[in-house]
Amino acid sequence: MIDEENLNQTIYEYADKKYGKQSKILFQKYIDEFPEKDVEMPNETWHNNFLAWLLFEKVLPETGMTIAEEFVENTTDLSPEMKEKVLQIKYIIRSKFIVISKNGLILKIKDMKTKDVYNVKLCGPHPVSPNTLITGRIHPFGKYYRFAGVFQMSISPLILDPDVLFGAHEKNELKRFESILLRRSSSLQTILNKYPHHWIDWMCKDYGLNERLKKEKVREIKHKIVNELPQIVSNLPEKSKEVLVFCIKQGGVVKYGQLKNYDDDMDFFWNDKNTPSTIGLLRQKGLMIVGKMVFGERQFKVAFIPIEIRDCLKSLFSNQM
Repeated sequence: MIDEENLNQTIYEYADKKYGKQSKILFQKYIDEFPEKDVEMPNETWHNNFLAWLLFEKVLPETGMTIAEEFVENTTDLSPEMKEKVLQIKYIIRSKFIVISKNGLILKIKDMKTKDVYNVKLCGPHPVSPNTLITGRIHPFGKYYRFAGVFQMSISPLILDPDVLFGAHEKNELKRFESILLRRSSSLQTILNKYPHHWIDWMCKDYGLNERLKKEKVREIKHKIVNELPQIVSNLPEKSKEVLVFCIKQGGVVKYGQLKNYDDDMDFFWNDKNTPSTIGLLRQKGLMIVGKMVFGERQFKVAFIPIEIRDCLKSLFSNQM
């Protein structure tokens, strides 16, 4: 099955099989159209970027499609989701970007020209840090963006973008609320009472609640979650359901590192423009709490399913337990 891990390699193999014998001709024919043809970079990096442009951006006159689009049309074992992601790649954004913040594999970067902000998912761990300037290309790929090529990276102490400062503040505030001390018997209402007002307001808006005081809002959020849990869960993406099943199988509490294979991007200031990550959605719905819990003599960051909904979740997912 073709997935995100082997997608690019599979497309390269398709292109090599069909166009390999014409590679020199294609190179000579289209080199002058390559937008980065005059950018100074190591030879291997230059050729890799040219190949990526040829596969994903250049529309071949013979087919009226890019090679990637042709691949989608001729490949039967691509899921609808993967087809959509491949077709998004051609919408390349070229610019100089500044890194606002980093959370695991997710970078929040800002286009220095347009001031637009993008969440970019790295393919693997990288030591890039906030205030890094990146000259390169990005493209949409599902709910995140991906790098299509990086030509230059630098950190300038002379440039400190306000959004970088704000991103640092946001990260510190999120970390503070992720340090809430949890007990195995902690109730949802007790935890929500410790949440910042704007999180509670967002949850009320999401659940269609109109209470005025925070105490009343928390009570109604809990009532909504407990009494309408089956409907709430049924509307979740499959990945978010997988996380709930995993946590319930572990008794409702897991050390956070055990969820490393799931997207966990989370902002301190929530808004309707950004699609929540797999774990972020559960947190915004009040179905999962991230905090600290004592194991032995040490505190660990944990994902915690509220005790009020554990039995119902066990019932809902009984066929997967």
